[in-house]
Amino acid sequence: MVGPNPKANRMCKSKSAIATTASTSSSMAAAAATSTPRNHRSPRTTGSYPAAYSYSTSSSTTASSSAASLAALRDSLPELPLLLTFHDLAAATANFSSSHRLLPSSSSSSNSFRCTLRGHQAAVFRRPLRRDAGEVAARLAALGHCHHAAIARLLGAAASPDRTTLFLAYELVPGASPLSVLLRNPKNPSFTPLSTWHSRLQLAADVCDALHYVHLQADTVHNRLSASSVLVSGDGPLPRAKIAHFGAADLAGELPVEQKGSGDSGDSSSGSGGHRRSSSRGRRIEGTRGYMAPELVAGGPPTRRSDVFALGVVLLELVSGQEPVRYEMVNRGTGEYQRTSLIETAEAVAAEGGAEEGAMRRWVDRRLRDSFPVEAAEALTALALRCVAKDPLARPDMSWVAAKVSKLFLEAQEWAAKFRVPTDISISIAPR
Repeated sequence: MVGPNPKANRMCKSKSAIATTASTSSSMAAAAATSTPRNHRSPRTTGSYPAAYSYSTSSSTTASSSAASLAALRDSLPELPLLLTFHDLAAATANFSSSHRLLPSSSSSSNSFRCTLRGHQAAVFRRPLRRDAGEVAARLAALGHCHHAAIARLLGAAASPDRTTLFLAYELVPGASPLSVLLRNPKNPSFTPLSTWHSRLQLAADVCDALHYVHLQADTVHNRLSASSVLVSGDGPLPRAKIAHFGAADLAGELPVEQKGSGDSGDSSSGSGGHRRSSSRGRRIEGTRGYMAPELVAGGPPTRRSDVFALGVVLLELVSGQEPVRYEMVNRGTGEYQRTSLIETAEAVAAEGGAEEGAMRRWVDRRLRDSFPVEAAEALTALALRCVAKDPLARPDMSWVAAKVSKLFLEAQEWAAKFRVPTDISISIAPR
């Protein structure tokens, strides 16, 4: 069984821990406020000490204000995820009926549902359980201490009665759409709400920050990253992103169990956040076509570096707007299809860009209307190609990737401010 990571617990304080500290601080403050100051007589025994009375009243008011602030802080903290029961989820989803499917048009074998849990709108996902059900509680407690603004919050988990299926409940992000839908809407392929370079770099920065947090502070592997698992929402000038399915691979037992004395840092081919798969269950490849690193396809375990590979594909999608793998029919008579890989196309463009000026500009998503810094597009493409290197050891870690993308985002902000179209100019064509 994999226990909580001390490093993760150090960095991610739980609500209960902070509440305990707050309660202690509040009690100390209240005690200090009600005690009589040294060398002062009690204000109730004489009326000749207005200063002392004023001091006591002020202290009580301050203590009450501090207690109220601490209570508000406790209420604002995210709740820890619960180890739910199968009956809880069955009742919330009306026994997983079709009316509760997350995608109403999905088939009868849908693996995602919507419901209300603990007063929160929730999305419930079904995964094969490949670890002992008793270990789920320990991992849930460890992962539950970790929260990030760019990660959809984990609300709880439950195992099926036969212990072969794991149900995971996450917050249902209001008004969110998958990045894949926003980039490639089949009903209107010529339109995207992500029509500015600045907005796409904002999403890239959010996803990189979230994955960096998963690797560094949660000390685990995501193994679910794709454009479909990036949820985009926001009513402001810039959309924001959250990655879904945090902890799904860990809780479902897709990651290797810890090897003592391996000295693995999670960056080698065997590095997967200090976990390795238990040998008690059969091995099965998990992942999404187009986002799986070569070592995963070959049967290797998920690692931080396979996460970085999937991130590189998402970054290439943000630059080009194209899907990771595309199949086009070239001969209807024989049914022959031609496969086009986004990675291979990006590599060809990067190689051609050194010899021919304009290759990158032609490859970048045309719906950006040629309004983007070419040098920044080249830099982000080069970074993404490093992430999708065939050799896992050639891929950078998320600390480096997140720093580089953050720098590109700041440059995109400056570029957008410099070339923003003025909106406070009025033109009159009336005669003078």
